[in-house]
Amino acid sequence: MENFKSRAAELVKKLNQASEAYYNGKEEIMSNYEWDAMFDELSRLEAETGYVLPDSPTHNTGYEENNGEKEPHEFPALSLAKTKQVSELVKWAEDKEVWLSWKLDGLTLVLRYDNGELQQAITRGREGMIGEDVTHTVRTFLNVPLTVPVREPFEVRGEGVISWANFEKINLSLEEPYSHPRNLAAGSVRKLDANESGKRFLEFFAFDLVTDLKIPTKCLQMDFMEANGFSVVPHAELSGMDADYIKATVELMDPKHYGYPVDGLIMEYDDVSYGKSLGATGHHENRLIALKW
Repeated sequence: MENFKSRAAELVKKLNQASEAYYNGKEEIMSNYEWDAMFDELSRLEAETGYVLPDSPTHNTGYEENNGEKEPHEFPALSLAKTKQVSELVKWAEDKEVWLSWKLDGLTLVLRYDNGELQQAITRGREGMIGEDVTHTVRTFLNVPLTVPVREPFEVRGEGVISWANFEKINLSLEEPYSHPRNLAAGSVRKLDANESGKRFLEFFAFDLVTDLKIPTKCLQMDFMEANGFSVVPHAELSGMDADYIKATVELMDPKHYGYPVDGLIMEYDDVSYGKSLGATGHHENRLIALKW
């Protein structure tokens, strides 16, 4: 048991150090592949022994940022259940209508609107419960709508990203180039000087309508966000009854042909009520799952 505890403590420490670098825009400590492998090993150890450290990333959903004013989320921004097998996606879809999209690799943000205007933007933050107010920099994004047609209050969740093309362009002007767009995006969003952030060509892609506006399907929610001026993450509507089509769509969504950094795909049930009925763990919601490469 002591060997299990020692290895679990080592994995938790390394994973949390990597998360701290990721969420605070620092140079990455390890690749996504290495992080996922360690996370999977830790999950197996915890399942076998029942031993879970209080700061284990399997039960926490993020790392606390170290700058800026903190702001609580009204709706927790939980993490995702993950798989590396397309067959698991097919099994998960069952006979339901599902929605498949890119898992963008940047910094997750929540945008709050009221009376037709952008009121606040906050990061996902620690455990998806408390984020950092970054409204000043999000207002400089290339495509964030500052005003919207809808007057009632609502929240949109999405990813702040930098395209590969702009990443390469920006890196040429830096004395210390970044290794990946996600680090550049995270660091740029959290700058105190909005003018400097505005030079980084940040973009926002919405992937979730957080507020319950009684819109019954995921696809209609995406239509709602598009109608209000948001760029939404590219997605496909699929039938869980057609396993071959799901597999073919996954193969077509090759990241080499997409202009933004991604680290997988996300599948979600189209029926919003059904998805909510599945509930959530302390780590992730059961209405969606990520395929990691």
